[in-house]
Amino acid sequence: MSTYIWQLQDWPVFTFEIENLLPLLTEIARLQGKVEGLSEQLGFVQSKELEARVLTDEIHNSHRIENEVLEQLQIYTSLCRRLQLPNASIRPSGDHIEGVVENLLDALGNSRLPLTEERVFTWHIRLFPQRLSGPFLLQVGRYRIAPIEVISGSFKNQKVWFEAPPADLVPHAMQSFFLWINEPSNIPASVRSAIAHLWFLIIHPFEDGNGRLSRTVSDYVFNQGNPGNPVFFSISKQLKKRQQEYYKMLHEAQTGSMDCTPWIVWYLQRIQEALQEVLQTIDRTLQVRQLYHKLDRLTLNERQQEMIKRLTTDFYGGLTTDKWAKLTKCSHDSAIRDIKDLINMGILKKSEAGGRSTSYYLISIDNAPNNETIKSMQEAERLASNSDITGYHAVDSLLDELLQD
Repeated sequence: MSTYIWQLQDWPVFTFEIENLLPLLTEIARLQGKVEGLSEQLGFVQSKELEARVLTDEIHNSHRIENEVLEQLQIYTSLCRRLQLPNASIRPSGDHIEGVVENLLDALGNSRLPLTEERVFTWHIRLFPQRLSGPFLLQVGRYRIAPIEVISGSFKNQKVWFEAPPADLVPHAMQSFFLWINEPSNIPASVRSAIAHLWFLIIHPFEDGNGRLSRTVSDYVFNQGNPGNPVFFSISKQLKKRQQEYYKMLHEAQTGSMDCTPWIVWYLQRIQEALQEVLQTIDRTLQVRQLYHKLDRLTLNERQQEMIKRLTTDFYGGLTTDKWAKLTKCSHDSAIRDIKDLINMGILKKSEAGGRSTSYYLISIDNAPNNETIKSMQEAERLASNSDITGYHAVDSLLDELLQD
């Protein structure tokens, strides 16, 4: 039988080796600075569209981890309306979608407000507006009153991965949790986010929804460190990509010692990946914007305009003359002429592969960064190095304090 860390004498005093976290903390701070810097190059609409896409990924993947598939378009539509994007649909996306969107926006946008029992109960109620978990009636907006285990396998070959603390210990455990979260701290927000994620899952305060709420709580805690300018990224997307590894790391952290350094290192690596993905998205957006500035000075036929729009949004795989002809409903010869025109204009470039493997790609999107992007990235680096919130100097001072402690 496993011994869980909530059974240890020093629970819930989590510890970690700050020296092992320094390289990742510095890199995360650098990436945050670049995200903030590059985001300033986007206009209001592009910035809000980016926010809506990233938060859609976060909500969608957090639920996918729990084998619940929410319609991405409905999530995105709700976010666009709440973020006041032009031409957003005014039709609500249903109680469930609206509830989970409201939870995440509250966690990110109101990180200055304390995390309380009432607030978490509200988040739990929004997760289950029908008060059902599958076909079963659920007690929502209140702590569980029964034991709970995390189990996998068939009925005859069940494996217990984790046993949560007894139900009568949950209220006191949650009060300690809230006290820790709401206390001022010099621990970097990314580290606190990792600890909060683990701590909440160990308590497992509800009958259902603990995983989804743990990720909402960790988003809230991360943005406590930057309440005036929340950093948007999808940690859940990275966790979903490594779901089995995610479960393995949680199991090891829940059954080890109060030193949770390995868990924090792993979690910080996922934050790093999430920030890198946001940077790639912003970079692509800036390149698309420059491409359309160039196209404004050129004369294109309707087929060319249609295909360029596809190539900058939802086009998958390589562009070939056959695909062009099929998608624009034109002859093969017309497709060849359209493509050659765009090559001569400096919009498309032919791949190195020849014969049937010949494909074409947008120079501004798929090749080296353009001048505007390079300039933007240089400006982002400058802002990161001078930032009082997330730049190198801010993190260095925090780390110095921690090392002295």
